[in-house]
Amino acid sequence: MHRKFWLSERSRHLYIAIAIALLAGAISLLKPLDITAWAIQSRLSDRDASGTIALVEVGAYTDQNAAEENRHIASLIRKLRARGATRIFVNIPLRESNLPSVDEELSRVLSDNLDYVYVAGANLPEQQNATQDLRANALSFERLKGFDNDVSQDFLRFVWTIRAEGDGGRESLAFALSRSGQKRTEVFIDGTIDSTSIPRLNQGNFDLAIDRIDVPDTAFVIGVGQLGNELRVAKHGYVTNSVAHILGAETLLRGTGQRVAFYVLPLAIGLALLLGVWFARTPRIRRLVYAACVLAFVSVFVGTGLAGVQAHFADTLLLLTVYASLRGLVLYKQRHLYIDPITRLPNFSALRRDFYASEGQGNQGVVVVKILRLDSIFAHVSEGEKRAYLRQVSDRLCITGKDTKIYFDGGKYFAFMLDGAIDYESHLSGLRAIVSQPIIIASKSIDVAVTVGADFSSKGLPAHRLSSAIAAADHAREAFQPVFIVSDACHDDEWDHSLTARLAEALAEDRISIKVQPQVDLKTGKFVAAEVLARWQDQAGNEISPARFIPQFERMARLDELTGRILDKAMAALRSLQDTGCVLPLSVNVSAVQFVDDRIAEMVEKSLRDYAVDPSLLKIEVTETARIEDFETARQIVERLRSQGITFSLDDFGVGSANLEALQRLPFDEVKIDQLFIQQLAGSCKTRAIVEGVLHTTSRAGMTSVAEGIEDLETHTWLSSIGCDRGQGYFIAKPMVISQFRNLLELNRDVMSRPDYG
Repeated sequence: MHRKFWLSERSRHLYIAIAIALLAGAISLLKPLDITAWAIQSRLSDRDASGTIALVEVGAYTDQNAAEENRHIASLIRKLRARGATRIFVNIPLRESNLPSVDEELSRVLSDNLDYVYVAGANLPEQQNATQDLRANALSFERLKGFDNDVSQDFLRFVWTIRAEGDGGRESLAFALSRSGQKRTEVFIDGTIDSTSIPRLNQGNFDLAIDRIDVPDTAFVIGVGQLGNELRVAKHGYVTNSVAHILGAETLLRGTGQRVAFYVLPLAIGLALLLGVWFARTPRIRRLVYAACVLAFVSVFVGTGLAGVQAHFADTLLLLTVYASLRGLVLYKQRHLYIDPITRLPNFSALRRDFYASEGQGNQGVVVVKILRLDSIFAHVSEGEKRAYLRQVSDRLCITGKDTKIYFDGGKYFAFMLDGAIDYESHLSGLRAIVSQPIIIASKSIDVAVTVGADFSSKGLPAHRLSSAIAAADHAREAFQPVFIVSDACHDDEWDHSLTARLAEALAEDRISIKVQPQVDLKTGKFVAAEVLARWQDQAGNEISPARFIPQFERMARLDELTGRILDKAMAALRSLQDTGCVLPLSVNVSAVQFVDDRIAEMVEKSLRDYAVDPSLLKIEVTETARIEDFETARQIVERLRSQGITFSLDDFGVGSANLEALQRLPFDEVKIDQLFIQQLAGSCKTRAIVEGVLHTTSRAGMTSVAEGIEDLETHTWLSSIGCDRGQGYFIAKPMVISQFRNLLELNRDVMSRPDYG
């Protein structure tokens, strides 16, 4: 395991699950689930009560029958004492009746049995002697032993625990009955104790029932026997206050009823899972660990229920649920989001994940194989034949090694990881030769043309190196350099990893700016347009050439992001020019590689909408047109934008990748003659002939001609004389910021508006 286990994905998921579970427990978020769990536990078993605590039931006690009840209580105490009872608990509020003789009789009985009788609420502080409080005693028995019969209920009126002492500092009835002597602050009622097994005596069965009781060793609770809706105990339903305290006392007698802190079980299960993640090196062992943790959870649930111990299960269940959900999401991604639906091969999202995970495993490189002219091939085959074609290409790539994992991006790129310790240059050249053999599908022979790009450098993040390999495959050319490899030995600035890192920072901090270079009508001298130029000055103050940093954006797979930034800045500039009345069309450079789908069109349309700019003020200069592999798609995108009023220009015509095929197949409105020709006009008849030919072609085709790189008066004059429409260059104006451009336009407008006096 090359990544430390506490930083692994599974560990992070466990940290999240544990944190959520502990937070939920701290705020009792899932208490209703815990209540349900305790109710279920109470039904796991039925245990008889000890029989050493008996309930002596009396009728409902009201102010109207106080005299009768006082007489009845006095009679019960005499009978119990006559049978040898030594612990009698009167869990009824004793009130003065309307018959003083009856009250005096009760007082005399109580006074005669001070050592044996305990009264609810006796000797409580005066401020707590509220007449309606069950604990209050309206009669004055300062010398009697007292107890507290208070209970706490949850929002469903269930009683789960009984405190050792009440608010007044008196021992609670449950603890007084048990005489357990345990140093505990509360007891959790053991729900498995059967309340029907508690010995019960009443006026009708008193003599018969008491004969079956060991009276001297039994504590008797004189309490109301009629059920109400005041209290609920799990499994037993509604019970009286006396029954609740007796169940608490029985729990104490059993030695159970302890409470486990809410955080104990989640932390224990969470730690067990963490250790399992650490030691489990295979999916099978991990599944066994998960099963063991679930089994342990169930065992704790059953065990604590049988033992009468209160534990919090909802928080642990939440932990397991959150962790299972997070792992399930990962599994879903692996099965669906990480799999190409056509080939069933892992996609490039899976490649990025695996490439990052392989960091540190030797000199691992990433290889990208680009299938050329794939769209034209797929235009004439069925879906099944497409799948067969791609699978055969994948099978051929597997010749690299039986354990090689092939990835497919769903478009035209395959990829795999390769050990850089081998002779990868000859290996990849041989692999390309094998892959390029025709494929036979349904008796049809289909050609395969590929270029290969690879990054075997040791610098940069895995994501950057993958983007580098993709760009290398794009950079490679089938005819003269079909395999392009980036390595530490590669000193080409185009593959400068340091520059890549600095550019990523520049994007994040929005430090890519623009300048504009004006264009003039060579016949009138009037400014008619301007080209937007990307500019970047790094943090060291160095001006980096666009010819160097723009290819870096492509290899970083962030060319769309750069283009979007430049478009937005250009549209903001047009908006400001519109507001001042000094507006001219601006042209923005867009690489031909971006004309592969509708994203570039959507980007342009969004920018125009966001800044409310007239589309006719935007011109798109298409660069590197030789890299267009699907002219039909590119033409549809160009026509979509032209229909809105946007114009198109073929940039750098005559050199590099700006060629006649692009001029013929795409509906351009303008051709820009590269400065390589313009700057050699003075000393080369051949160059002048070429430029004249281009101007003649553009004029006949109804396109505007623009000369780039005009740096002297002689060139300017000659171009004007032979019919070139527009010019651009240092002789006319250098690139400038928008404010300078606005001032230049205002000055040009003033000059042009002055009358000519001859």
